[in-house]
Amino acid sequence: MSFVSELRRRQVFRTAAWYGGLAWLAVEIANTVFPQFGLPDWSVRAVIVAVVLGLPIAIILAWSFDLTAAGARREESAATATANDTLPVPATPFWRIPSLWISLALGAGLALSVQQAWRHLVRPDLDERPALAVLPFANLSPDPANAYFADGLHEEVLATLARAGGLRVISRTSVQEFRDSKRNLKEIADALGVSLILEGSVRRSGDDLRLTLQLIDGRTDEHLWTETYDRKFRESLDLQQSIAGQVVAAIGATLSPAEQRLIDRATPTVPEAYDAYLHALALASQYATEAEFGVVLALLDRSIGLDPAFAPAYALRAKTRIWFHAVFGLDDTTLTDAASRDIERALKLEPGLPEALVARGLFHTYVAQDPERALVDLSRALELAPSDADTHNVAGLTLRRLGRFDEAIAHFTEAARLAPGDERYDFRVAQTLTWLGRLEEAERERQRLVERYPADPLPRLYAFANRFLATGQTDGFREEFERVEAMIEEPLRTEVAINMLTMVGDFPGLAVKLESATMQGRDRARLDLAATYLALGNEARARPILEATVVEAIRLPDDAFTVAEGAVALELLGRTDEAIRSADRAVQLAPERLDAVNAPQVAMLRAWVLIHSGARADEGYREFERLIGSINLQPRWVAATPLWRLLRDDQRVQQILESKFPRT
Repeated sequence: MSFVSELRRRQVFRTAAWYGGLAWLAVEIANTVFPQFGLPDWSVRAVIVAVVLGLPIAIILAWSFDLTAAGARREESAATATANDTLPVPATPFWRIPSLWISLALGAGLALSVQQAWRHLVRPDLDERPALAVLPFANLSPDPANAYFADGLHEEVLATLARAGGLRVISRTSVQEFRDSKRNLKEIADALGVSLILEGSVRRSGDDLRLTLQLIDGRTDEHLWTETYDRKFRESLDLQQSIAGQVVAAIGATLSPAEQRLIDRATPTVPEAYDAYLHALALASQYATEAEFGVVLALLDRSIGLDPAFAPAYALRAKTRIWFHAVFGLDDTTLTDAASRDIERALKLEPGLPEALVARGLFHTYVAQDPERALVDLSRALELAPSDADTHNVAGLTLRRLGRFDEAIAHFTEAARLAPGDERYDFRVAQTLTWLGRLEEAERERQRLVERYPADPLPRLYAFANRFLATGQTDGFREEFERVEAMIEEPLRTEVAINMLTMVGDFPGLAVKLESATMQGRDRARLDLAATYLALGNEARARPILEATVVEAIRLPDDAFTVAEGAVALELLGRTDEAIRSADRAVQLAPERLDAVNAPQVAMLRAWVLIHSGARADEGYREFERLIGSINLQPRWVAATPLWRLLRDDQRVQQILESKFPRT
């Protein structure tokens, strides 16, 4: 009897066929079901290893034993079997054995299933949550005006991918510097700290659209996935959803049902509405100018007018309105009421939309002054889109207002990690540490900033500020500022100059700079300017400024800081009773439990009024001693400001200050 016949007689082929089918089913179930229950990757690997190791065991058992009604019995050799049989089993050509072909087919299917599952698990050998950078899409459109479309589509793809919890997606601001970069992809991957890069190009001509994308392993320059989408613009409204799904599949990641629902969110039904939305998305920024805010709002008005059911457009318009209100300090209830309506509409159209939750968090923090409520929305938004750097930033700002400073710093740090190269988040960490008086930590962070941003002059200037807060020394501060002044853009240049002049005690120079600041519309500079003139002995210049400060406080009776400044102005004008009433009202408007950043400064202005007036001086001294050293109220800084310099002859104030100076 031939060897093939012997294999057939012992049912090895049939056993292999059954084993292949059952093993294939086991691998597919493990690869598909295990991740949905949050089981670790090693559990799928364990099934694959068991399947591979089990095959030779199953074949050996099939060769050695036969299952009969009486149980398993040991197989006899071919010669013995033939002797015991009355008729010999005729030999059959192996290619005519059905179980052979069945076992080969199932074996091939099993091998393919194992290979795909293994590839998803170990290739490209990524971290548990791999980092992905989506480089700005190249605009190949014949009309340069279509560049905004490429930018907006890039932002949409990036935001959609950020909803995949298995990915850490680098922010748009971080990748902008690599637009049209001549650096190779490995250098870009190293600079951004990512293992995956998605690059592409967009060509739009009329209603024709072509998008070409490549997913690349940034460590090896290996192409993991490539796709070209040729569509009519009217057929491309859900393009980012298709891209996100294919990218996630290409790296072997999985989406939870909630993440899939977010990625499959509603798209506009009117292409022109999507076009206007993408244009607005490309321009939107917390740091936009007043004119840019206006352009963004006009584009979103157009998008919503064309498609009133497009929720993301409402969310972006609300967010833009709130930043407009917060950045420019506008007292415009029409603007904030409209933002509130936009948020309600967005969440009604698409419950749980992360952009709308962030907008509502912003509203509660900056408009409603209710950061605890804001934190609920921001926490939910981070669960849904954990890779959004700006959401971490807003969460940090909200936590800072609640006095949860370490948590705030952690969120700023995570925002910086998600947005490498975006200085704003790194600087916010250093700023918070300095404001808190944690000067050793602040100095370490400043040195790290110097290493990360060697061309930026600000980290080197911060060294002088930190040294002043620690020791009171200012040697070389003015000279360094004058050397790099031209490298700092407005309005930051004026802010740094004011701080430097305050610290070095140059009040004539400070008066000039504060005059410039008030002309730029900075109302908060007004009281400092009046106090500077009084410190210089120029009461005539100070008086009209103080009167204007009182008028502003009457105009904005619900703004705690403005009311507190009005109270100080009233006291300096000799209207003590009115000053004390206003000061008491100001602290009622700004409870410290809801605003650990601004409320202590409001309370400090009230303490100044009580001390200066003498009417409730003991209460004022107690408040002053309690507040000194709070965030942004470091003792050497307070002592240097013009307002507190007016109390330089008050011995008790000076004793409290000196007792709080850092001992370095």
